[in-house]
Amino acid sequence: MNFYFLQDIEWAEIPVYLYIIFGVFALCAFIQLGYYWGAFRKVAYAKQKKGNGKLQPVSIVICTKNEQQNLEKNLPLYLEQSYPEFEVVVVNDCSTDETEALLYTLKRKHKNLQVTTIEQDRKFFHDKKLAITIGIKAARHDSIIFAEPDCAPADNKWLEAMQQSFGDKGELALSYCRSARRDGLADKIMRADNVVSALFWLRGAMVGRPYRCSMKNMGLSQSLFFRSKGFARYNSYAGSEETIFLCRNGNEANTQVALAPNAILSSSQGLTFGQWFKQKCLYAALLNMGQRGVWRLRAEMFSRSIFYASLIALIALSAIDENILPLIGAAPLLLTRLITRMIIAKKWLGKLGEKGLFFWLLVYDFFSPLLAFVVAMAQPNLQKIKKIK
Repeated sequence: MNFYFLQDIEWAEIPVYLYIIFGVFALCAFIQLGYYWGAFRKVAYAKQKKGNGKLQPVSIVICTKNEQQNLEKNLPLYLEQSYPEFEVVVVNDCSTDETEALLYTLKRKHKNLQVTTIEQDRKFFHDKKLAITIGIKAARHDSIIFAEPDCAPADNKWLEAMQQSFGDKGELALSYCRSARRDGLADKIMRADNVVSALFWLRGAMVGRPYRCSMKNMGLSQSLFFRSKGFARYNSYAGSEETIFLCRNGNEANTQVALAPNAILSSSQGLTFGQWFKQKCLYAALLNMGQRGVWRLRAEMFSRSIFYASLIALIALSAIDENILPLIGAAPLLLTRLITRMIIAKKWLGKLGEKGLFFWLLVYDFFSPLLAFVVAMAQPNLQKIKKIK
């Protein structure tokens, strides 16, 4: 290729600020490529670790409140898992619908179903932590897998896939739960955010720095729960109890990730946009609690924000100065990042079984820094709790 045309360029006539902006853009582009070629590629192309072949007894714990229809649809899928020895513990948390009648009807058909009921007490208010604790105490086996009434396993091998993810010394197992697909722009934003967020927190768990999880598909050792005194240290804190517990007790030695296709659950009940935004604010607040490795998440978001801001500045200022050379230099970096992101996104979506989000992930990539800023400004005044160490 002939590059002699470069000799005719008056380099001194290019404004210094264009050099500076281009330098910032290039630096952020390389930082972004480092994330994609490094951390994100390892998650997207991660292979499920094979278990030791030993299928230990497992307890499935499901906490429910007024979710009769979901239980009627999904509970039999858990009760009929292909697994040698397991039980399903359902904690009926003050339901006022026909949940109790349904549970006892199913209990007559399935010997592995155990039901525990929390009665309503007007003088005593409790949150979900009580139901979770009761479910853990009621479990007969040390290995516990949590699920929710609105979630359904892909097949009868879900329990085996989750239990094997514990490994020999694992005490915490994390996996993914797909959100329900609905019409509308808000649904695309929420599902895209769910997919991208999972890329971060599952990677954190894989390298021993877990900072987020969900009761929708999570494994926990009963002995770890009682050894760490459960939720006693933060019993007054409302919401995200599982995430706080994970951050306090998860590490490289005891935390495993399950990404086998049959380890992933599917939710039939998505959040409203308001509920999702409130949840985003809560998780953002939790990031300020001293979790290990969170700076990597913030560094990626910051570099992406500067990447797009400097790109917009280059386009605008190059047009004003009628000098397209900075854009010619920026084009290969922009194209390389775009292609890299498309490859990783396609692989990641396939691993999670998410459909119809490929284009929206590219859109979300551009607008998510603005969303992060809005969330940061809208964070609620949550109760102060001790930093996670």
